[in-house]
Amino acid sequence: MKATLALLLLTPWLSTPGQELRPWTEYRVFLWMGEKGQKALKDPAMPERLRELGVNSGMTGPGGDASFYRDNGFGHYVENIINEGLCLKFRSKVTNWDAFVKGWSETRDRESLVRDYSLEDPAWLQKMSERMRKTARDAAAGAPLLYDLRDELSTTISANPFDYDFSPVSLAAFREWLKGRYGSLEKLNQQWETRFPSWEEVTPFTTDQIKQRMASGKPEAAMKTDWAEVRAVKLDLAKAKSERTRWNFAPWADHRSYMDQALARALDHFRQASHEADPATPVGIEGTQMPHAFGGYDLWRLSQVLDWVEPYDICNSREIFGSFMPGKPILATVFEKETNAAMRRLWHLLLEGDKGAIVWWSEDVIDFTQPGLPLTAKGRALAPVFKSLATPLAKLFLQAERERDPLFIHYSQPSIQVAWLLESAADGKTWLRRFSSYESDHNRHAVVRNAWLKALQDLGFSPLFLSGEQLEAGLPTSARLLVLPQSWAMSDAEREAARAFSRRENRVVVADGPHGLFDEHGTLRPEFSWPAGEAPESVRLTFGTNPGDKVFEERSDSLSGYPVKRLKAEMDVTELEAVLRLLEERGVRPPVKVPAGARVRVHRYKAGDKARLLAFERNVEYKIREELAQVGGNEQLEKPVSFKAKIQQPGHVVNLRTGEKLGKVTEFEVRLDPWQPALFAVLAEEPSGDVVTELLK
Repeated sequence: MKATLALLLLTPWLSTPGQELRPWTEYRVFLWMGEKGQKALKDPAMPERLRELGVNSGMTGPGGDASFYRDNGFGHYVENIINEGLCLKFRSKVTNWDAFVKGWSETRDRESLVRDYSLEDPAWLQKMSERMRKTARDAAAGAPLLYDLRDELSTTISANPFDYDFSPVSLAAFREWLKGRYGSLEKLNQQWETRFPSWEEVTPFTTDQIKQRMASGKPEAAMKTDWAEVRAVKLDLAKAKSERTRWNFAPWADHRSYMDQALARALDHFRQASHEADPATPVGIEGTQMPHAFGGYDLWRLSQVLDWVEPYDICNSREIFGSFMPGKPILATVFEKETNAAMRRLWHLLLEGDKGAIVWWSEDVIDFTQPGLPLTAKGRALAPVFKSLATPLAKLFLQAERERDPLFIHYSQPSIQVAWLLESAADGKTWLRRFSSYESDHNRHAVVRNAWLKALQDLGFSPLFLSGEQLEAGLPTSARLLVLPQSWAMSDAEREAARAFSRRENRVVVADGPHGLFDEHGTLRPEFSWPAGEAPESVRLTFGTNPGDKVFEERSDSLSGYPVKRLKAEMDVTELEAVLRLLEERGVRPPVKVPAGARVRVHRYKAGDKARLLAFERNVEYKIREELAQVGGNEQLEKPVSFKAKIQQPGHVVNLRTGEKLGKVTEFEVRLDPWQPALFAVLAEEPSGDVVTELLK
């Protein structure tokens, strides 16, 4: 039976019920106000200057005066309401993180593992919750667009590795959390391979201790680590089954999972406090980091406790949040200084579903030293970008219903933890200097995840990320593909869901690298096996044919090298065509087909019942560094390209930028500028008037 690709609109299956929040009806450009900007609000030239810049919203701190924005027709948000405890860059003993870890690397004392603010401290939670309530009560009458709990928050700093939190209050809460997971001390000791005589003595392994277990193969939590042994340790899949203790990471991984959840619980606590006082205003955070074993950056957990987010797009963070937070406001930080770069990225993000942007910062875009407050060169460069995002054309795409494909990429926080331990073994004693700024460029697990995302996008698909919890609940009936990108650690329920999916007709599971060898605690499974002679970097394809038939398996090479290959001038499309062939043989075809080597991103939307909208852009590699600079490497995609786009059903195609009517066709030419997307409408009937105006009615 020939199968067809079902379209997947963003549905409640991919989100959780939220508050009745204030509707978000337009694209918002916020200007982050520095001290000079705040003072200049009294200058009569300021309202006109903001309009000239294309800004329609500003900011205050908690308790700040929003009258300027209200009186002049601007929106605003309230920023950095909870400073103590959520961000250790300020008001903590570790504000100079580099100096702190340098000193700790010599002593490695356990006293320093106590976080200045425990995320489970009842007194801190109560104090910060009351601050949140008061801020919301005071601000609610002014109808702020957003409440921001904190910018660049972390359990450490950024996503830098460190063994927080060994405070008494945190350890007590951790033990209660473990009781909920294991039920009995006997089961915990069995899982951890420990011999704690009582719950009161249960203590997680530090990173040093778990690395010593990796090196020695002994269950004990050694107090001193042989770093030469650690640097030499490597996971040999052929031998791993005979030395399972060496690869039992549960005493460390459970603590990492607990800290992720402790941060998420605290954020949810503050969000609920805010909604008690002001149920209409969304509550979220700014400046999030890459998915990581440290810092609290389990993006699935965070997505479930936030009404909005402004992510730093590091290692697919924006795409992951977009999958997990459909319909919720997602914003971007604007750091660009040039028109083209800003135009490309902000339109890209609008097409992804972004609802606005936060411009960093007032001092960069307005010259406060000159009479009349003229725009700076950066301000003049950005103004046309912001104004383009306020046009009817932009509004049409902002309001349209986005279509995604039922192709899923597994997001697994336990696998991120396992991968970090395995990859950082070579660092030896200096693992704590594996800062997230380094990790974003060198994390091999993230590379595999990105490879499959980019490959599917280059083929014209719009895939989604799928969390472990979502996989456990079962894939939707429309799902056609499940990618397991180095999904080292999977629960029994995840593995069974993947197996059941692979047995369904014309469904495919692609495992790029080892998958499910560890359980969700980071413990190597007793039934673990790996075929002799098979490389860890191989890809295993599992698929069913007809119900009741056997499940077939094939092997091929990892796609991990694809992100580098696709950015070269002459691209080898062999790997990409193999992926497309795998899908097409099972009836999975992109609704809009583009040439495999064009490296073009296709976005699809429904504009009510009137039309479908299509957007094409160069599929560049978006990744920023922590200092808010775009990573390079996209030079070969910064050139115009022309190609033929094919749609499955004939329709009246209109170029929305030029107004050109291309007739009723199934194929049309796209001339793509590298700095802004090409935008089209496909209508059932031939249009008579202005298409954008008609579709916005």
